[in-house]
Amino acid sequence: MGASSPASATSPGTSTASTVGYVCQSRYDGAWFPINGYSRGFSTTAPAQVARNAAFKVSFDPAPILALGEYNKELTDIEVAYKVSPGAKVLSYRLVGGSNLGSASFHVERRGAEFVVTSPDSIPGGVEFDLPTLEVKLRAPSSAGTVTTAPGGSSFTDRSFGWNRLHPENEQWDPFQCYADPAAPVVFSSTNVT
Repeated sequence: MGASSPASATSPGTSTASTVGYVCQSRYDGAWFPINGYSRGFSTTAPAQVARNAAFKVSFDPAPILALGEYNKELTDIEVAYKVSPGAKVLSYRLVGGSNLGSASFHVERRGAEFVVTSPDSIPGGVEFDLPTLEVKLRAPSSAGTVTTAPGGSSFTDRSFGWNRLHPENEQWDPFQCYADPAAPVVFSSTNVT
């Protein structure tokens, strides 16, 4: 493929590694406390350039997670949110891969321009697991511009990332809530529409 050829839906695209810093909090015995300095890694694949109205694919692959067993006996309601700029039309989406998830089944919830990968099922703490990769097929806008992707979520009640956890010491369920730090915004991918 020549340098001037637009990428298509069959193009593997360019893979980009990103680290998202989060604002996080959790609760123990009814008291909320901040969790400072928490971050997660992601690998995003998207074409650098597409033609107007062309179909293309973006994939979001989160890094494996190890929820420390001393704080997380069991996890449930795991969520990770992604956002696509609204100018692109969503054609389809699916989850692929994932490992060490036991019997947990994940699905995608659409929230406007956001996609939330989540599961109501439980996963044991203290075991590293890898969430499924989200693949989204898009159609580029009919006018020139840029299609970007980024972390979704914007508050503790609209999480970018998190889960509910059973603490081994008090046997209580409490949330682990994170949203992407607005002071350090991250763009996962940027595709020029020509």
